[in-house]
Amino acid sequence: MNSPDASSLLPKNDPNIDPRIEWERIDQCLCGTSLRDCAIWGWGVCERCGTWANTHRPTESSLQFVYGEIYWTTTQQMAGVPLLPQRFENDFHDRVGTYLAALLPHLRDGMKITEVGCGNARLLHELKMRGFDVTGTEFSADVIAQVAKLTDVPIVQGTADDLPAAAFDAVISIDVMEHAHDPRVFLRSHLRLLKPGGIMMIHTPVHESQAQVYGYSVGMMWKLYHLWLFSGVLFDELLEEAGLTILDRSTSLFGWPVVIARKTAT
Repeated sequence: MNSPDASSLLPKNDPNIDPRIEWERIDQCLCGTSLRDCAIWGWGVCERCGTWANTHRPTESSLQFVYGEIYWTTTQQMAGVPLLPQRFENDFHDRVGTYLAALLPHLRDGMKITEVGCGNARLLHELKMRGFDVTGTEFSADVIAQVAKLTDVPIVQGTADDLPAAAFDAVISIDVMEHAHDPRVFLRSHLRLLKPGGIMMIHTPVHESQAQVYGYSVGMMWKLYHLWLFSGVLFDELLEEAGLTILDRSTSLFGWPVVIARKTAT
């Protein structure tokens, strides 16, 4: 009996073998320290701060393909994650309540809020129902069309660079900062959107020990678009450097802090 061709076991549109995606290697942490190899192929650990970095990653110009039409279909299925319509319902039960509990005490009625990379927009949907003026962004026109069937939250196609400066009282970033090629640029682009004294809520993988990272799932480490797993040391340094003062990090979800920070008034 002939064994099946290995290629027949892979999805035809597997993002890991997409010929349009170009790859690059890095050997330094964001803090400027060399990365050492670790037990998980493709990842390096910073000798100084303990941050993990994806050392074999898609180039920034390849992101249009990484986050293209298959991101919310094949890519999510391969990672064992529900598709977008189901996530709209699931997120309400497993995370949105936690985010609201962390964020609402720092808001005033009627504030303007944006979430950059809002995905299924369930959090913005709930904020809009509470009277806030909300706007989201998403990379893919196809995702925006899908979300339009779930909620009437307005979504702009693009990134933080496609939104007006100093226009928002609060900016939300959930599961996005770990995807950024340059988290410093990422933070600056988000702070540009905030009015002086505005609030930013960030949820991204942040660990306090190497043991915590070794407990992450295979899916977490496999995802080619996860570029950084921040140590608490580096994460705090990046926020301070950007001009953010942490107000609250007492809420935790999936083992990572939900951080509420204020933009330094200027």
